[in-house]
Amino acid sequence: MLKQVKNHSILILILSIVAISLVISTPPAYAILSIDISKKQQPLLSIISTRDTPIFNAAHLTKFVNETITKFNENKTCPSNVTIYIHGFNKSKDDAGEEFNRIQTSLNINNSSIPLIGFSWDSKVPWEQAKVNANNSGAELVKFLLAFKYKCPTTDIHLIAHSLGAAVVASTLSYLDTYLNDKISNNNSKIINSVHLLGASINNLSITNNTPLGNAIENVVNKFYNLYNPEDDGLQFYKFFEKHNPLGLVGAPKQNTLKNYYDTNVTNEIPSLSDADGDGNLEKCFEEIGLALVKGDNHCGYIGFRQPFSDTLLDDGAIDIVVEDWMAP
Repeated sequence: MLKQVKNHSILILILSIVAISLVISTPPAYAILSIDISKKQQPLLSIISTRDTPIFNAAHLTKFVNETITKFNENKTCPSNVTIYIHGFNKSKDDAGEEFNRIQTSLNINNSSIPLIGFSWDSKVPWEQAKVNANNSGAELVKFLLAFKYKCPTTDIHLIAHSLGAAVVASTLSYLDTYLNDKISNNNSKIINSVHLLGASINNLSITNNTPLGNAIENVVNKFYNLYNPEDDGLQFYKFFEKHNPLGLVGAPKQNTLKNYYDTNVTNEIPSLSDADGDGNLEKCFEEIGLALVKGDNHCGYIGFRQPFSDTLLDDGAIDIVVEDWMAP
């Protein structure tokens, strides 16, 4: 919901100051996790970045994949599973690093042992350029996925993407589908085991049957999960700006009949807090549009919430749903 108070700048300023002070001084009653990141945090195994230049030529690609596998264990053997997390719009390199750290912590809390790779792309640019960068970054991610799968053919690859990171995934899957030319035809051989979109900032019509993304979902992905949230303030703004329904706000349209696609409403997984990364800055992720007054409001909360100005996690967002989906038969 786009709150009417957003049009009253003085009221927003006053309410924001009061809300931040209350959050800092009085942790909410549901903040039962209280996990010290310094004790639980595991280091990221690798970070893929497309921020400066295309990440891979042939020689660099082989070297990077080998280095990534080496970080999994000293024996240089391929893991059974690996997860790649892709952040969304308006994230600097440091912002991306914070998100990688936060989702790793949320995964740890949910007892996931799947190694995590962060995918960092140049999204802190004007919106139209960010959409271009997302598409180009998808083409680069494909190079890594194909090289990694060649080296580790039995490793299950999982993708998680937040917000405009969904456009990176859409690009990646479409490029994969074109490259593989529909040679992958059964669930046991699909190159991507699972995809989870969190608050996806893409048109929900893009995943219907006989669209490039819809075809790619059927051809190269085993299970595709869309975690949507009708209360997401950021996606409400996106809907107003882009003039179409975002997938992360409303889920799939009725005409979608993809058999391996699943919608899950995660509104109740997102606490009514206005500062997901806990740094006191409400200008990074549509948080300044309006205070998070009800569950689901905060567009940045899908991967968890930090205790303000500390290394403690208040809530794991919707990551428990992701892990549950991984464990499902």
